[in-house]
Amino acid sequence: MKIRHLALLSLTLAAQAAHAGRPLATEDADVLERGACEWESFAAHARADGEPSARGWTTQVGCGIGWRSQLALAYSRARSDGVTGEGLLLGGKTQLIPRDDQRTGWTLAWGLAGAKEDGGSFEHETSYLNLVATHTLAEGLTGHANLGWVRSESADASSTTWNLALEKAVGAGVDLMGEVYGDDRSDAWLGLGARWTPHERFSVNASWARQGGSAGTTLWTLGFKLAF
Repeated sequence: MKIRHLALLSLTLAAQAAHAGRPLATEDADVLERGACEWESFAAHARADGEPSARGWTTQVGCGIGWRSQLALAYSRARSDGVTGEGLLLGGKTQLIPRDDQRTGWTLAWGLAGAKEDGGSFEHETSYLNLVATHTLAEGLTGHANLGWVRSESADASSTTWNLALEKAVGAGVDLMGEVYGDDRSDAWLGLGARWTPHERFSVNASWARQGGSAGTTLWTLGFKLAF
């Protein structure tokens, strides 16, 4: 796995951490209230067909800042074949229309990220904007949809991104979820996840995702979230 690819993997993990609905890669439209914060961390294992596996971790703190907005800062490290890449992301969300049982919630998410290769320094790598919708489809069933734009400085290219996800509460604090997501330059991903909330301020989560194509990548994650 090339160093640049590893640095971008660490950025991918950081971007996933900035999403409030982990273990989904899909963003949700809910926003933290002013003064409410969350600490979230997870470990990940990725393997592209025919490439060495990569292992990484991400930690993030996000807080509501008022004005129906929140900010989050995430840091990630990933390592493969003796090479380390790092990612740093500042992300935010501003709620445009709050959601309720009958009304779809709409939110605008954004982020700026930097990547660092072995022996180098952090450089601006990614910028993104994402329009997010969340709707209660039935009791215990929630749907999310994203449509976004992302700019990669290393690739000197912009992409249109999309996500669709479902979450189902099955009882005893357990939520099951599935999603599909991708962009206009690569094959789509299929993801499955589970989240267990034994306490209102603490949850654990796990996910599996697979990218299609002849050289598809499989990604596993295991993490937790603490609200304070």
